[in-house]
Amino acid sequence: MIDTTIWNELVLEVLTAAREGISVRDFEVQCRLAPVENGKSFFDRIRVADKLKSSRMIEVEDGYLRLTAKNIPLSLIDDLKIGSEVAWDILKCIDPARKNLHKIDLELLHKIGLDGEYAVIEELMKNLPQSEAQRIRHISLVDDSAGFDIHAPSVKDVESTMLLEVKTSPRPGSDFTFFITKNEVRVAQHNENWVLLAVISTPHGYQVLGTLAFYQFSDYLPLNQDARGQWESAKITIPKNLFKNGLP
Repeated sequence: MIDTTIWNELVLEVLTAAREGISVRDFEVQCRLAPVENGKSFFDRIRVADKLKSSRMIEVEDGYLRLTAKNIPLSLIDDLKIGSEVAWDILKCIDPARKNLHKIDLELLHKIGLDGEYAVIEELMKNLPQSEAQRIRHISLVDDSAGFDIHAPSVKDVESTMLLEVKTSPRPGSDFTFFITKNEVRVAQHNENWVLLAVISTPHGYQVLGTLAFYQFSDYLPLNQDARGQWESAKITIPKNLFKNGLP
């Protein structure tokens, strides 16, 4: 059985060849010339190609490979969820126009959002004195309209209380993408202690990226040009290097 990561790497090789429309003969030559590694032999590559043909991800037309994938394979979702770079590369190969990206983002957000909040609470408990850790409140479990997820003391000044809005993303790369609601923006505008806390889902678990104050990304928000058309949720992409490392 080929390791999942190796399998996905071979899937990406085959899908890329199909997207480029190379001939079956050239593909076989390419497979024979490719470096042989554990799980990456000529026969492994052919087996992956046959699997993708049987699942109708690719097809052979007049002796040439063609990319025919219409939907994102369910098996890929779990790998996207943990931030697998090769899985995201497969998604880009299947959906170069990014027609399904918004749907995928929402689906992944639903799957990992709460886990990201638990990861933050775990980090807070590690970094706060026990007496102060008891003040942590997981607000989103009882009120998803509060405009923030966690009410907790600051690890840098326990006398201060923070309203933490946790955003979790599995996307690799130099940018951090998240969704924010109009209600969360309203709460941020009226509470100086509101902080956006970014968490990254990786193959090794959840990692706290850092924090942003509202003023640091307010310019990224859409404008309401007309009272007849108001935005309620916005998708924001921020360079990761703008985040302040660690917990607030």
